[in-house]
Amino acid sequence: MAIKTFILENSTTKKQRQSDIQKAVREFLKDNKVKIVYDENGIPSVENTEKKLYLSIARAEKVMLAVLCDKPVGIDGEYMPRILSADNKVDYMMLAERFFSVEESEFVRESDSGKEAENFLRIWVRKEAYVKCVGKTIAEFPNFSVIDNSRFVPKLKGVSLKLFKINFPECDDYMFVIAGIE
Repeated sequence: MAIKTFILENSTTKKQRQSDIQKAVREFLKDNKVKIVYDENGIPSVENTEKKLYLSIARAEKVMLAVLCDKPVGIDGEYMPRILSADNKVDYMMLAERFFSVEESEFVRESDSGKEAENFLRIWVRKEAYVKCVGKTIAEFPNFSVIDNSRFVPKLKGVSLKLFKINFPECDDYMFVIAGIE
């Protein structure tokens, strides 16, 4: 099986989101016995299938994106207008220094004026997709870098990191990155 993506409307309730994902996966696999379960950290897994399947989920504003694959996979995304809004008063440099490697923090710090939030976001979604794929948490963020000489790495420790463009209304307002083992 190659990768299968599900573009769903992001519900306001956790219960509805979980129900929507389970329904989509069951319909795709044509099997009502398939069950999506979540561990204590909210990480999903697929049960009652013949072979192991991996699931990763990203929620951003109105969109929920789920990715199903027969290899470990991770996805993350953000609604860019929320991050890039002039009304947004988040100190991205402070967050970069707390969560990113030294090289990544410098990349954000050395951004052209007004680009700090965008560059922070470009790093964050890559790191989040990567840790979802390898089963880690954001506590690991400072221990690896998705940048090498001010360029985004296409692969990190055998895991590909790619911008993931999908087509849905207002899709240009979103940034998604998918991480997967080839």
